[in-house]
Amino acid sequence: MIEETAIGLEGEGHSDEQPISLTGISAFEIESFLEAMEALFPNGGSKLTFDQWAAGLHLATMWGFDDIREKIIVKMDGTISKINPLDRIDVSLKCRVQKWLHPAYEALCKRDEGLSDDEAGRLGLQRSAAIWRIRELLLSYKVQNLVRDLAEGNRPGQKILGTRLPWQDQSLLYEKVSSQWTPMDVVRLIKGEEALKYQ
Repeated sequence: MIEETAIGLEGEGHSDEQPISLTGISAFEIESFLEAMEALFPNGGSKLTFDQWAAGLHLATMWGFDDIREKIIVKMDGTISKINPLDRIDVSLKCRVQKWLHPAYEALCKRDEGLSDDEAGRLGLQRSAAIWRIRELLLSYKVQNLVRDLAEGNRPGQKILGTRLPWQDQSLLYEKVSSQWTPMDVVRLIKGEEALKYQ
């Protein structure tokens, strides 16, 4: 149920002297929700930013506008993978869109750089530690495969993935060992971490 403060109190909205007070909702969210509704019509509205769609989705979720909510989700599905993983995690949990959560965690686990201080602060200790455990496991697996490949005769300069590999170029070796992890493997590790489960 929507809290009373999110929809106005009884008697509000009947006159200019008693406007509807939507406590806890920003003007940006209201404007974004209206623009999102307009953009859902064919040829309607200008292109919205991710923040605008997310704000509109938040209100549609809060107010129980299921049809609008689903249409906004469909609109966001096409570009959500290009958005910063931390922002995807936030909107997934805030707006209860489960299918966006694990791919965002997966992106954090598989990217080259680790979590920054700001990212760790946003995630909190438990989720950050879970991501680091998965990253360490992936790195350990990659190193083991690299050692095995070298032991089996894939020395520097030999052909790997159809390209001659200079000793200084580690990217193809990284691609070779990391490609053995399928998305389902990483998602299974994510699902095994209590702190990363959808709740």
